[in-house]
Amino acid sequence: MKGPGQSKKKLSVGILGAGTVGGGLIRLIQQNFPQYALPIEIKRVGVRDLQKLRHFSLPNNVLSSDVKSIVQDPEIDVLVEAIGGLEPARSYLEAGLRAGKHVVTANKYVVSEWGDQLHQLAVSKGCHFLYEASVAGSIPIVEILKEGVIPDRINSVYAILNATTNFILTRMAESGEDFHTALAKAQELGYSEPDPSLDISGKDAGQKLSIIISILKHQHCHPAQIDIRGIDFLTPWDFEFAADRHWVIKPLSIYEEASGFGFACVEPVFVPQRSVFAGARNEYNALCLDCQNIGQQILIGKGAGELPTASALLSDLRKIAESQEPKPRNQWSRLAKQGVTHFRSSIENPKAYRFYVNCSPRNQDKRRKIYETFSIDSELIQERTLCHTCSFGLAVVTKAIPHSELFRILDLVLTFDPEAGMSWVRILEDI
Repeated sequence: MKGPGQSKKKLSVGILGAGTVGGGLIRLIQQNFPQYALPIEIKRVGVRDLQKLRHFSLPNNVLSSDVKSIVQDPEIDVLVEAIGGLEPARSYLEAGLRAGKHVVTANKYVVSEWGDQLHQLAVSKGCHFLYEASVAGSIPIVEILKEGVIPDRINSVYAILNATTNFILTRMAESGEDFHTALAKAQELGYSEPDPSLDISGKDAGQKLSIIISILKHQHCHPAQIDIRGIDFLTPWDFEFAADRHWVIKPLSIYEEASGFGFACVEPVFVPQRSVFAGARNEYNALCLDCQNIGQQILIGKGAGELPTASALLSDLRKIAESQEPKPRNQWSRLAKQGVTHFRSSIENPKAYRFYVNCSPRNQDKRRKIYETFSIDSELIQERTLCHTCSFGLAVVTKAIPHSELFRILDLVLTFDPEAGMSWVRILEDI
């Protein structure tokens, strides 16, 4: 440790990937914010294409297409991974830690799948393993949870964690754009990858939610333990129905506890127009932490784009520069067995909610049976006619029922109309 008045060692940084996020980090470092004054130096940057035009300037000898040599470079103190994907990113991070390097990553895929193992390796090597940039962009939720910034028990988490889907649903609701037009705009603005499947399927948000739960519960929650639904089943009628009743459709990641179990899911939901989530538009992320004593705590910030994520990487670099001694406390660990939370499918959640159900009966007789099936547990059944196909549809709002009862009703409908084309959305009214 340095004594008072002694300057900290200047850290040599190797950056793997100089695309949107890695390039943004380089730009932020070069701005040299006075309040940071970080003792760091960009030693080498790994890129795929040395000839690609970039929005930053570095000496030619800094850029390299030999990424492995950067990982193995003994002069590099900190590896920043901004490649994305599981492999080879995971292998690079592991190799860096084994070589005694500090590691910073924006990779939610690696952290959600291998965070426990990488953390244990980092502790054994006396290194930092930091990943603030893997969740929620500019919102420092990882540090808030790790450091216990909120001195209360957090019972539930409701969050918009994927900027792409939030952007798409905002455009569809406010501009009347169809799904594909809204997605193309998200890609144009850099809020979505060229392959958007992880975003629109809900898997990206599921990875981020698994990281949040893992920190919150001090145990590894694998993404496979989270029920995930995408947004591609939503129709213009769903948006019209929601707007007529002062609801907004939002892509939420949810963790709730009930009866001693944890229930996690990613799905589009209806929230009231007065909800804080309704005001989180386009590329913004938002989190609502429902605390035992102090109530709901809200955090909102940009969740995608070059600089929001890069700022989280820079924040982790600051932590390493300020103290090269890792702080293993408050991280999840397979060794922390006390108070283990058992995760169950959302279908088993005993809490009651109202649900919106959209279905398309195939004929008059089946419509009558569906009416009879839903009438017992529903507050509203509304019929619509699709002029371009001359087919009929039903929109239903159920009474407050648990998921198990919803699925019992849906299964009953499918017994006499297997092609009813049903979809459903949960209604969350108190967030």
